[in-house]
Amino acid sequence: MTDHPVDDADERQHGGIQVIARSSKIMRTLSAHGLPCGMSLAAIASAVDLPRSTVQRIINALAAEHLVEPAGASGFRLGPALGQMLYQSNADVVSVIKPYAEQLSLSLQETVCLASLNLNKLRIIESFVGEQPLRVVPQIGIAPPLHVTAAGKALLARMDDATVLEWLAREEQPHTTTPQALLQELAQVRAQGFAQDMDDVVLGVSAIAVAINTYRGPYALMLLVPTARLQRDISCFQQAMFGLRDVLEKLLSNARP
Repeated sequence: MTDHPVDDADERQHGGIQVIARSSKIMRTLSAHGLPCGMSLAAIASAVDLPRSTVQRIINALAAEHLVEPAGASGFRLGPALGQMLYQSNADVVSVIKPYAEQLSLSLQETVCLASLNLNKLRIIESFVGEQPLRVVPQIGIAPPLHVTAAGKALLARMDDATVLEWLAREEQPHTTTPQALLQELAQVRAQGFAQDMDDVVLGVSAIAVAINTYRGPYALMLLVPTARLQRDISCFQQAMFGLRDVLEKLLSNARP
């Protein structure tokens, strides 16, 4: 029998591609699940439609690279290595946005926050506090529902309606709106190019936010302002944030659709 090294190489390549595709599907499933207790092997196998033994082998390989880790009694979740890689990638984007966000805070004398999605929650990456006598200082530890905050709505508006509804179904916090009302509000956000909340998180504090498309996905730039000043100066704030969004998206090589 004559060996066929080219055919063997093609077969190995196909097998390698299949393993990568399956690994990616498993990791996306774990990311979508997002609970601290993780998912059992049986639950993962059911979600990705693979034999449990295949899932076990892939999970073991991912765990060896710390891309997956044990969670709870018999579950698995995304591991710390993935977070480290994302942090390093995010750091490149944040290093570009940070000086511009700081300059915006200085020019408007208002608090500016840079935020992104972390699983199903809003994460404040950087904040620059305005220097006016009456100022807004973000409080560490507050985690309102994503669809309540201006930054959260700006980021949700980057998703299609089907994805938003999937997210809403996984949301653990109480809903303050109906799915249909949320979709209508997000349609308005897309049309006008910005999102806002008026006294929805803290009485007397409001916000306006825009999404910034980058090669690492969308980030939100949010202005936190006393409600009276937002009502008075909203046109000025909109123009400043639209201008900065356009500059940053050109720098970060991903124009708005």
